[in-house]
Amino acid sequence: MHEKRVKTNQIELQIQDNEHKGEAIIFLHFSGANLMMWQRAIPYFQDLYRLILVDLRGHGKSQQAESGYHMDEMARDIVGMMAHLGIDRAHIVGSSLGAEVGLSMAANYPDKVISLVCDGALNSEYGPYGTWEGSEDDFEAHVAEQLEKIRSTPEAFFPSAEAFVASRQALFEQYDWWNEYLAATEQHGVYQTEDGQYRKAFGRQATAVYMANYYHYRFEDYYAKVTCPLLMLAEKDSEDEREKAAMQGLKELAAQGEIAEIDEWAHPYMWFLNPEGACQAILKFLGSITA
Repeated sequence: MHEKRVKTNQIELQIQDNEHKGEAIIFLHFSGANLMMWQRAIPYFQDLYRLILVDLRGHGKSQQAESGYHMDEMARDIVGMMAHLGIDRAHIVGSSLGAEVGLSMAANYPDKVISLVCDGALNSEYGPYGTWEGSEDDFEAHVAEQLEKIRSTPEAFFPSAEAFVASRQALFEQYDWWNEYLAATEQHGVYQTEDGQYRKAFGRQATAVYMANYYHYRFEDYYAKVTCPLLMLAEKDSEDEREKAAMQGLKELAAQGEIAEIDEWAHPYMWFLNPEGACQAILKFLGSITA
């Protein structure tokens, strides 16, 4: 994989590109992660496709930004990146935030997206395709409370990159999830401040801006515009009936939607732990398009 720096939409993005001659797949990570999260998935695709791994704005080694964290703005970043790389159309694989960005691309730039895989953006927070059970007023009070909690929580700073990674290791070891892939992702996601301290690249301010947008996304407005083949990745045997109903409803809004239920899937961290089921489902899906 070749490291590249791409300027697009008034920001610089860090990417990796294997420059294969096949069709391009653009991989878009979840909020707080970065392009390194896909390392365990790469071997399934690298001999067949051109793989573009992206640090979304404010993440990893991409440029920090105070604004621009709406899914539509971040979709413009990726469309601009494609133009810079000379890629007319691509498959999009997105996890959580990355799925939202890919969904915006498929809805608003249909000529740029061959197919879309969503590990996330499978239900809105509120509305007919949402999971909130209370009133709209109660929902808005909940949103205000959550945003205030984000804004008032002190940013965590560390004296070294090693100290930052150690703190993340301690967190993930509680779940027995820590491995070399998570370690590489956390190391890639360290940001050094001007005064020589270290913090997570996607910091408190960017998180607050993103979440203020996220709570009010109505994904149904996007799925209704998706005409390309769509694959939604879901946990097999999920017991959350509201989530399942919302996902099924969104799938039916799209022109060519299907759902793949993955055994023992834990969104989004199974990309680090065991992506076999998801990668095989994606390969089967892509094969049905290009066959």
